[in-house]
Amino acid sequence: MGEAAVKRDTIAARRQAQAGDVRARRRQEIVDAAVRAIEELGCDAGLGAVADRAGLPRPHVYRHFTGKDDLDEEVARRAGRLLSAWIRPSLTARGTPPEVIRGVIGRVLGWAVDHPHLYRFRVRLGPARAVPELTDAAVTYLRAAGYDARPPDHVVASVIGMVDAGVLWWLDHRDDEGVESLNEWLAAQVWLVLADMLERIGRPLDPYAELAPALDNFS
Repeated sequence: MGEAAVKRDTIAARRQAQAGDVRARRRQEIVDAAVRAIEELGCDAGLGAVADRAGLPRPHVYRHFTGKDDLDEEVARRAGRLLSAWIRPSLTARGTPPEVIRGVIGRVLGWAVDHPHLYRFRVRLGPARAVPELTDAAVTYLRAAGYDARPPDHVVASVIGMVDAGVLWWLDHRDDEGVESLNEWLAAQVWLVLADMLERIGRPLDPYAELAPALDNFS
């Protein structure tokens, strides 16, 4: 291959890479626009609202996605990452098991109160969009207590489903007891589920033992 051909191939590869970067950036901008539209208008924000916030004609939005499901998946992933970043500071707190659970759920509730539509959107797409840090936190705290164990997937799914259902109910009703009461109730129920799981495998955990996970587990 001659020098001219090599140069042409190099230029073509560079242009292709730049085009890929532009597509990825535009895709990201559309996801950002969809998040803003949902935050402002609710889970059923239409394509027009997304296009307006992205500064694009409506037909151009789906040029960067395979369809609505693809865009929805990306928005749900973004919501999950935002929630993950918000709850992360609570995942290295010292405390008894009930205190740790209460702190984590409190962070989840705080985010849901500030972003109710985005929380609903994330849950609507199903448990596969669960926040992985919650499972990682459970594993880390159990290890801190001397248990090299991971909660079974069905237990994790049950706990996350219960928390999501409780939060959604509260968002819809905003009962007089308030978010603190919901936090206490959910934390108590989650602790009962986890305590029962540990009891069943013959490794009960003292509810008054202080747990302190390694900080580098969530760096």
